[in-house]
Amino acid sequence: MEEEISLVELFSILRKRLGMIIGLSLFGLILSFSITFFVITPQYSSTTQMLVSQTESSQPIQQGDINTNLQLINTYKDIIKGPVILDDVREELELDLTHGELSNKIQVVSDAASQVFSLKVTDTTPYQAAEIANKTAEVFQKNIDQIMNVDNVTVISVAIPDTNPVSPNKTLNLAIGLLLGLMSGIGLAFVLEFLDTTVKDPKFVTDEVGWTNLGSISVLSKDELKLEAEVPEREVPSRQTRRRV
Repeated sequence: MEEEISLVELFSILRKRLGMIIGLSLFGLILSFSITFFVITPQYSSTTQMLVSQTESSQPIQQGDINTNLQLINTYKDIIKGPVILDDVREELELDLTHGELSNKIQVVSDAASQVFSLKVTDTTPYQAAEIANKTAEVFQKNIDQIMNVDNVTVISVAIPDTNPVSPNKTLNLAIGLLLGLMSGIGLAFVLEFLDTTVKDPKFVTDEVGWTNLGSISVLSKDELKLEAEVPEREVPSRQTRRRV
């Protein structure tokens, strides 16, 4: 016969282990709080926008040809993150970064239906993020004519330092820590309950095992045991008194 667990039994298990569940939930919340505020370094983002304009010298770009514009922007994306641009940026800003480290800070965002693309830089300080974004756009605009023999890139929006960090997401991290702690507590409560093989109900002996219930042994608390031990001592003086009479 398969053992079925009702909702009442499930809630009974949770209520029995409620202290442990709350404790693990608070532990997860405190752990995520500590990691978010004291371990993870805040990251700041700054963005500059550039326009690929249509000029007579730009033969590959035809008016209304969105696919061609997209392909050209993708080419610009590879050039921007290449050493031909970033090496000059590192040299002019005197950055103590390798080409790979600087490239990982830069993200080129474009829309298939727009000739405008964004140069987004993420760094540990908001002012350096804006400085890198503006300098990268400046170097790219200055060198693209020599690289591809075109002059169709214009900076339309400079990067401004933003002191609001983009990561970590404090609220989300705290919620995740609390949820993971809660789930761990609930899971551990059921594991401990199912690993407990002690008999908790006399019906299990008679109904499931098929044995006859011969009786039960009461478990006395410490106060009850102390009270039982004191009762004979109180009766002894009364018997002695009767004998003397």
